[in-house]
Amino acid sequence: MNENISKALVRAQAEMPTVPMNATNPFLKNRYADLGNVIETVRPVLAKHGLAFSQFPVGKEGEFGIKTILLHESGEFFESTVTLPLADEKGKSVAQVAGSYSTYLRRISLNGILGIYADEDNDGNQPAAKKKAPLVQVAVPTGEPKTFIGLAAAEKVTGSDGVTYGDKDTKSLSHMWNAIQIAMKDDDKADKLEEYQYKADAIQTIMNHRSKQE
Repeated sequence: MNENISKALVRAQAEMPTVPMNATNPFLKNRYADLGNVIETVRPVLAKHGLAFSQFPVGKEGEFGIKTILLHESGEFFESTVTLPLADEKGKSVAQVAGSYSTYLRRISLNGILGIYADEDNDGNQPAAKKKAPLVQVAVPTGEPKTFIGLAAAEKVTGSDGVTYGDKDTKSLSHMWNAIQIAMKDDDKADKLEEYQYKADAIQTIMNHRSKQE
């Protein structure tokens, strides 16, 4: 039973102040609270009720993730793990790609396990399917791509593994599309936005074609 931690979390949530949104996504233009601001806001309230948290990286089979553990002084705890397939990024090692995901995954994991709101709703600025899959399941791109790309051109796009998109299975393409959406939100990768958008559009073109063939 987790009676102690459950009661403590209920009390903490009742006293949790609104987390100030102090950052803006340069691509979607929505505001959000960065990881430092979330931690600074929630830590005093958690400590007051005997709660603390710990986060550390995990990974397996080409995926990178963050495990978040919410601890109570009684020894009871809740835990949650979110993972993301590592995307192909030209010129970057697997370790570098994983590092670029770390802060984002820590932030959304902490928000989730504490049940706090620290991101503006941006449904109108991105594909609806994307919001379905914050890493625990795969979102499939729907609708027309933002930039028109013909099927022949889309299928010739090649990943860093040397395999063309046309030769990749639907599940792999869905994972890649999710990873690209995350990468596009990284402020440090603004100079690669055009490249990411082209790859996302190519995947969407192929997925649209395949769905019509089914």
